[in-house]
Amino acid sequence: MDPENQYISKTQKKKEAKALQELGVRLLRLNAGQLEVMDLPGDLKKALLEAKAIRSKVAGRRQEQFIGALMREVAPDTIHRALDKLETGLPAKSEEDREIGLWFERLSTGDPVHMETFLERYPDLPRQQLRQLLRNVKKEKTADKKTRSQKALEQMIRQCLTQDA
Repeated sequence: MDPENQYISKTQKKKEAKALQELGVRLLRLNAGQLEVMDLPGDLKKALLEAKAIRSKVAGRRQEQFIGALMREVAPDTIHRALDKLETGLPAKSEEDREIGLWFERLSTGDPVHMETFLERYPDLPRQQLRQLLRNVKKEKTADKKTRSQKALEQMIRQCLTQDA
């Protein structure tokens, strides 16, 4: 028996439909920006965005089933790969942000040991500019929002870390 004419049971079809619907629910957990990045057909994107606006449980379930039906037209492997890429890409970015925050805290304490350690690690960094930024950050200490100097220091740290990577 060749694979084209192979019989697929009703149970198997239901399992596949359920899997597509669950994949659609995973897509619903993404925000609008993440959905735009993914390469999805327009009607599927529209249905996903509409489902986010639905508050009724019954209507939401009906919309999920509709999304599952639309998912049959799309190759699920490509959606799985795109979702995995998005989900694995997020922790890497947060790891980078964590390291930037760690260096920012160390440097903004004013301890010269941390500054020397940072300069040893990144010798091409202009020492005078770093000191000036640290002085300004210390002067502008506010808990409300980030100041220009704090943003500039974070940007400098980010550039150093991306060059190192």
